[in-house]
Amino acid sequence: MPSPRRPGLALKLGSLLTLAVVAAMLLSSAFTRAYDGSGSTAWVAVALIVAIASAFIFAAVLDWLVVRPLVRLALQVRRMEATDLAEPFVATGIDEPRELGEALERLRQRVLLEQERQRQLNVDLEARVRERSTALAAAQRELSDAERLASVGRLAGGVAHEINNPAGVILGRASFLRTVLEESGGDAEQIADLKVMERQAERIRQITGSLLRFARSSTGERHAIDLADVARDAIALARLEARARNIDLLDTLAAAPVHADPQALEQVVYNLLRNAVHAARTTVWVRTGADGLVIEDDGAGIAPEHLPRVFEPFFTTKARGEGTGLGLAVVHGIVGEHGGTIVADNGVGGGARFSVTLPG
Repeated sequence: MPSPRRPGLALKLGSLLTLAVVAAMLLSSAFTRAYDGSGSTAWVAVALIVAIASAFIFAAVLDWLVVRPLVRLALQVRRMEATDLAEPFVATGIDEPRELGEALERLRQRVLLEQERQRQLNVDLEARVRERSTALAAAQRELSDAERLASVGRLAGGVAHEINNPAGVILGRASFLRTVLEESGGDAEQIADLKVMERQAERIRQITGSLLRFARSSTGERHAIDLADVARDAIALARLEARARNIDLLDTLAAAPVHADPQALEQVVYNLLRNAVHAARTTVWVRTGADGLVIEDDGAGIAPEHLPRVFEPFFTTKARGEGTGLGLAVVHGIVGEHGGTIVADNGVGGGARFSVTLPG
């Protein structure tokens, strides 16, 4: 609430003006008396001196009370404009001029605060724009990857179908010829060559089978299941291979209800487990819970330049002949079909970590 107005400068100027009026009246009276002969010349001189002195005093006081403080305020305003509000107002004078200077200083401070608030709002807005732009770019990359994977899936399905049939014929004929040669005591080198043909044909069938699984949408029935049960079954399948490699499989399986095809989901968990077992030094951890499924190993981890490509078809860091590069692509496709997400990164200890979330 503003303080009640004090009669400062107005009272002073009013008093000074009253004195000036009184001096003028004295001067007028003196001239009148001198004119009609009732007064002396000395009285007229005194009155004139008083009037002139009053005029000078009035001008000096007016300059001190009003003119000089206003001139100083005007100079400060110009300095403030030149320094972009950095120059503060220093209140000078008394009464209203001083109050005006103080009010201008408060106004300057409020303007500076508002400018700072606007600057902070701009900074926050720029940060949000960058954040949204980054998120939009990530979404566009994911959409592009999804479209590319869909295209590759359609192509892979067609190629796999065309290759799978002749590969099956080659495998069957090679197996038949080997059996005939073995039963008739044929040449051992020929039998060995036929076994090589069988192994390679079988490898072709495995690759085309993976391609077909990658290309096809899941047709299994989906219903409410516990992800922990699926993980437990997949661990039982992978434990034999883990023991052969001296890898410990440690699990913490809390209830995680999801709506999914159990066979497809078991394939997801098993593929991730096998990759973890192959990459681990000593241990693989499996966790399920409210945040989904997490599989982590204590291996060398995933190189930063490989992280964006781990779900690409035919991309693999394994030695030649050890992997087709389709396992993670199949996993990514199945999780995507279920409306879930899978994220690959490196854990705190440096090993690879795969996190799967699925709708409940």
